[in-house]
Amino acid sequence: MSSSVGHNSLVMAAGTAASRVTGQIRTILLAAALGTTGLAANAYQAGSTIPQVIFTLVSGGIFNAVLVPQIVRTMKAKDAEDRLNKLITFAIVLLAGVTALVTLLTPLLVRLYVHAGPDMMALSTSFTFWCVPQIFFYGLYTVIGQILAAKDHFGTYAWSSVGANVISCIGFAAFIALFGRANERPLGYWTADKMALTAGTWTLGVAFQALILFVPLFRIGIHYRPSWGIRGIGLRSMGSVAGWSLGIVLMGQASNIVNTRILTSAPEKAAAVQHLSQFDIAGNASYQNAYTIYILPYSLIAVSVATAVFPKIAQAVADHNIDSARADLSQSLRNVWLLMCFFTVVFVVMPTPIALALLPSISIKEAILISGPMSLLALSLPISSSYLLIQRTFYAFEDGYHPFLFVVLQNVLQIIIAFAGTLLIQPANWASLMAFSNSISYILAFPLLLVMIRKRFNGNIDGRRVTASFTKAIVASLVAIAGGYLLIQPTYGILGATVKAGKGGHMNWFQAVGVCCILAIVVLVLYLGMLWLLRTYELMPIARRLAGRFGIKISAHNSKDAQSSTPRHGIS
Repeated sequence: MSSSVGHNSLVMAAGTAASRVTGQIRTILLAAALGTTGLAANAYQAGSTIPQVIFTLVSGGIFNAVLVPQIVRTMKAKDAEDRLNKLITFAIVLLAGVTALVTLLTPLLVRLYVHAGPDMMALSTSFTFWCVPQIFFYGLYTVIGQILAAKDHFGTYAWSSVGANVISCIGFAAFIALFGRANERPLGYWTADKMALTAGTWTLGVAFQALILFVPLFRIGIHYRPSWGIRGIGLRSMGSVAGWSLGIVLMGQASNIVNTRILTSAPEKAAAVQHLSQFDIAGNASYQNAYTIYILPYSLIAVSVATAVFPKIAQAVADHNIDSARADLSQSLRNVWLLMCFFTVVFVVMPTPIALALLPSISIKEAILISGPMSLLALSLPISSSYLLIQRTFYAFEDGYHPFLFVVLQNVLQIIIAFAGTLLIQPANWASLMAFSNSISYILAFPLLLVMIRKRFNGNIDGRRVTASFTKAIVASLVAIAGGYLLIQPTYGILGATVKAGKGGHMNWFQAVGVCCILAIVVLVLYLGMLWLLRTYELMPIARRLAGRFGIKISAHNSKDAQSSTPRHGIS
């Protein structure tokens, strides 16, 4: 990656890391207050998710798909500030309208997403009402943040979510101090003050996250004033891409509705069919906690790289510099894939210790319920990260059609697998089923995505090097997973911990952290060692620098992939 992309990626990654740390503290406090199973936990997850889903529909159709290319073009215009004022005003009006409409439709939306008894429906509806204003502020954050990104001002954009998490943490901490753990409380327990401290403070935090971005916006010389009218902000040229992008989001949410309904129904169905306690079943809350952990490296690395490289690729495409766009995409794909494969190894080898280490407020039984979905979700981590980079590249070409085709295939496969699985698998395992259906659908659909992006670059996306890097990372991952599995039980024994699938065990927070540290070092050494033995091009410059400090010389000519840095034709 170029120095500017690398610097911006680091800024975004640092901000994302801080956000994820504070976000994880928030998740710990959430689990301490509401638990990860039962009525309150599942209702809160549903209520806080629905507004995010609606925002995703809006942002996917209008903002993320086309905003940066239009801003890049707008920045070159003589009346750039007036156009930006119109764009911001248009976004504010649109978001306010959508937020008001969703408020009116909240009871219907909850019925669409939640498939459970009356208490669950009522509590989910209440939590959703408190979270609906987040739609407006998430959208405002996206618009202002992308303007700052286009001007190479990533700092506040990357760090403002830390403030949102801190505000929410204060709310959950106050709830715990005043009311204690409420995971088994009935519907009547949830009064307005308790709602305000949980869902209300989260909404307040999201509002802060958006409004604080006006400070750097003013500092770079853009003084927002309401400006009415849509002429000149590029909506006409955005129409086609926005339409396909909205289709992408609609397909994703169709799959999300299926998943959420299955997950919210699992505890009650397991209680009825398998005669199990609802608190012993992985439902929506367990799955969402697994997803929250799984998404950490994706958010920290893939999103940061994509956010930083997208303006550069969009500018290269606008300047008809296809070679530059290809080089940035190829290098981003290869680097991100190598990193994501390592995190896949980590999640597959030690999901239960990771869950306990990152969520110290949960029991080992709850951690085991989270570990199944987490390890299965991790199988798609390299592919979902690659899809993000490729999707943004399509958008730089103002092409929303081909990403739509991929998403249709991926989501149709996921829905088919999910429905078929519920007929064959007991409700107690439906959370793992949803994770498996997500990963296997990505794996099956990914070749189509590579074929389509290759055509965009006239049959050349540096395929030989991309394929070589992908293959070597997969081989290294398999070796690291095998080694990690061989050592996990001895590591438990050394630290005095036990894990019995479905039966609990014993592992405190210090033991969980110890297991994570030991096994992470083991799998890292195995993974990097295999990459080095395979002469992986992306690793060799680092390996040569490190070896040089010890007087060891590693030649570059042994790696066929390193012989040329020029793009080549390949199968992908």
